[in-house]
Amino acid sequence: MSLAVASDVHVMAPSLLIKGGSAFDFYVKHDRKMLKESPFILDELTKQLLNAHPQFLLITGDLTKDGEDVSHHYLIDHCLTRLKEAGITVLVIPGNHDVNNPHANSFDGDTKKRVKCVSAQEFSEIYADYGYGKALARDKYSLSYVYQLTPTLRILAIDACKYEQNDFEKDFCCHSGRIKPETLEFIKAQMADAHSKGIRVIGMMHHGLIEHWKYQNKMIPGYVVDDWKKQAATLSKLGLEVIFTGHSHAQDIVRYKNIYDVETGSTVSYPSPYRLVALEDNTLSIHSRNITHIDFDTKGLDFPQYALINTKVGFKTAIASLFPSKIPDAIRTKAVNLLADAMSDNYRGDEKLTPEENDQIKQISKELRKYSFKWSLIFRKVSRSLWSDKAPADNELLIHLNK
Repeated sequence: MSLAVASDVHVMAPSLLIKGGSAFDFYVKHDRKMLKESPFILDELTKQLLNAHPQFLLITGDLTKDGEDVSHHYLIDHCLTRLKEAGITVLVIPGNHDVNNPHANSFDGDTKKRVKCVSAQEFSEIYADYGYGKALARDKYSLSYVYQLTPTLRILAIDACKYEQNDFEKDFCCHSGRIKPETLEFIKAQMADAHSKGIRVIGMMHHGLIEHWKYQNKMIPGYVVDDWKKQAATLSKLGLEVIFTGHSHAQDIVRYKNIYDVETGSTVSYPSPYRLVALEDNTLSIHSRNITHIDFDTKGLDFPQYALINTKVGFKTAIASLFPSKIPDAIRTKAVNLLADAMSDNYRGDEKLTPEENDQIKQISKELRKYSFKWSLIFRKVSRSLWSDKAPADNELLIHLNK
């Protein structure tokens, strides 16, 4: 059996950018996604998937920029329908951007305007041909479902999003995730049913199930599900061995107890990856591919360089805002640039701390200590954690499953 995995495609329908200007520029500057380029990235991804022709494609959430109805339909019309007509079965699950999102806007020069976004019910109806319509079982309390891929394999698609907490009056979109107690009961029942019939189950979920680097949940909370150690231990005990996730836009694979969290990066962030997976007997082989060119003006750069520069802009804007104002600009800039390098390497996966980078960390940490011991410590610990990738490998891996 062959399948592909993509995540966080974040498609923005071209019609949403009525006119470029400060409104859209501000949004992009504070993000790490290539939104204007997203339709062209989607087209190249579709071409490559048609060429690879896996039997199945899993998309682990954040299908759209911000849940716009027009973006959902753009994804279906320009990608999913083409794959379906080629005989590729596509399964989706929502991400935190995809449902009931007050940030669904169009951009017109200096102004933005809310546009129609989809509800949870509408999401399941729109994607009836992509998991929901032929689901073996549906959870009553979320958009989770089970899909029979083959006679001996099922996909457990877990919806961990908190879109019911989004607030249109406050313009607030909740990005963290959790597995509802009721949904966990659904999962337990479905795992028991599958195992009683000798059927293997593989999971997919938008949010991470396991922390992917030390201090991740302390420094940037919300990228793994609430109470993740308990949830991961429970799913492992239930017999789930592999779950495909996204959300963090990074290529990373971690293991906790007896379960692997295979996180796939975003196609609209460097290095624009997706995965090709093969299941044969009791081995799961995972291979990673990056999109290396798109039909878009990349200003004379090759696409990987262009993607890296754009992604780092979002990193630097976000990181710079965290440091206290008492830290001099020159020192802040050096710290921000190094952290942006660390995060970029983390996005690519299989990152390793070099002696040169370690020396830079020591020097910048020493300079920061003159103004803030706290931020000197945070900088040193976070930068080293980002560059200290733990086993197993992130991009190419063979997982031996239980019989």
